[in-house]
Amino acid sequence: MNINNTCTSADNQICLDIKGLNSYFFTPNQLIKAVRDVDLTIPHGKTVAMVGESGCGKSMTALSILRLIPSPGRIVSGQIKFGGEDLLQLPTTEMRRIRGNRIAMIFQDPMTALNPVFTIGSQIAETLHQHKGYSKAQALERSVELLHQVGIPNPRQRYRDYPHQLSGGMRQRVMIAIALSCDPDLLIADEPTTALDVTIQAQIMALLTTEQQQRQMSTLLISHDLGVVAQNADIVAIMYDGLIVELATVNTIFTSPLHPYTQELLNCIPKIGQNRGEYLQVRPQQKSFWDSCPQNFAPQESQNAPLQNLGCGHYVRRWS
Repeated sequence: MNINNTCTSADNQICLDIKGLNSYFFTPNQLIKAVRDVDLTIPHGKTVAMVGESGCGKSMTALSILRLIPSPGRIVSGQIKFGGEDLLQLPTTEMRRIRGNRIAMIFQDPMTALNPVFTIGSQIAETLHQHKGYSKAQALERSVELLHQVGIPNPRQRYRDYPHQLSGGMRQRVMIAIALSCDPDLLIADEPTTALDVTIQAQIMALLTTEQQQRQMSTLLISHDLGVVAQNADIVAIMYDGLIVELATVNTIFTSPLHPYTQELLNCIPKIGQNRGEYLQVRPQQKSFWDSCPQNFAPQESQNAPLQNLGCGHYVRRWS
């Protein structure tokens, strides 16, 4: 699906194109369909945000792109086109050359993503060794430069620090430095401001926006924070139960949402003059949103409603 503000898009403007992606988890007791029939296009130089409640499939979509879904999960079907190649058809060795190099990812929790027994500098340098062939001296200088770019004071000194010696905001900046070290074409940011206070959140998002503009890279932003999405995204995909239920430009999503689930999410945003926003409806166990969804939006005969193009890149999952 191609989206931009003029309702047109050329193939050479596409960074990543996902079609019919299905990723399932095969457990002894049940089949969990974590990602279902996802179609998504990320244009060059743009930010596409995936929004939805925890467990809706956002992170699994990102891990599918990198072919990093943990066992017992696996990609069942689909196509992920990047640079003219289908990532799902590449040999493992070629995929390793792309991960961390042309496609980089900032994980949710930097404390668990960073190795606690290695200095932050050595972890940046390792990426440069593996993908760029830098010598030890070259990697040191480039790592210090990257730490400076992401706003870490005294970078030559902090280069030798371990992750536990840094604050949460500083660790997240290190993760960004690692992700940007090889000048990726696509940056996947999975909840990059989780567990950070509001001031640090704003600094991290401003840093990512600046780096994106300077490097002209594309970004897949995964978040449940609608404020962050409204300020930073160009295109928004709303996910529920492994499905994209609505997809449009950020302005359309926030001003003219059509899917009932999107409307529920937006109603949770606190508004001026109110003490708080509404709460997202709590549903009994084994009861999903579809059970209370209007008929033209709900699945019929055990089939999912199709994602319909309403024009100008606005897609909504519903029956006619």
